[in-house]
Amino acid sequence: MEDVARAAGISRATLYRYFADRESLLTALVRRRARQNMKTAHAYLKRRRTIETRIVDGIVRNVRRGKHDPLMHLLVSPEQMALATKLLEGTGLANELTRELWEPVLREAQEAGEIAPEVDVVELCEWIAHLEIMFISQVEDTPEAFTWVRRMVERFVVPALTPR
Repeated sequence: MEDVARAAGISRATLYRYFADRESLLTALVRRRARQNMKTAHAYLKRRRTIETRIVDGIVRNVRRGKHDPLMHLLVSPEQMALATKLLEGTGLANELTRELWEPVLREAQEAGEIAPEVDVVELCEWIAHLEIMFISQVEDTPEAFTWVRRMVERFVVPALTPR
């Protein structure tokens, strides 16, 4: 917190008026960064013609962006995994942000009959949040790894969601 206050040119006391602790500061930062990317993410998903390609391309895109984002990379590193779990999952932040991105897309697809009616969209968003965090934290940042993520989503996620 001292480093942040110094970089911002304010006192630690002033910083603590806005953020109670390191976790609340990081939570605000993650929320802000995610929301800054939300508009481009929605546009990206809208350019995909089917819900299958939206899901596959969207998850792969989010994993790739997560691997390349210095903050996410730091949070999901083995040394910071406890903090990431607390921030992203314990506070519900990951679910909140995932719902902001995916829920409108998934509800529209469900209304169009592209997603099975029995699928609970809110739970699906929660599951996608966990899935993306797992991929970001566990796969390498290589073309082969992203091809593998794509294949896993195509083979196991999409068939579970779409009507038979």
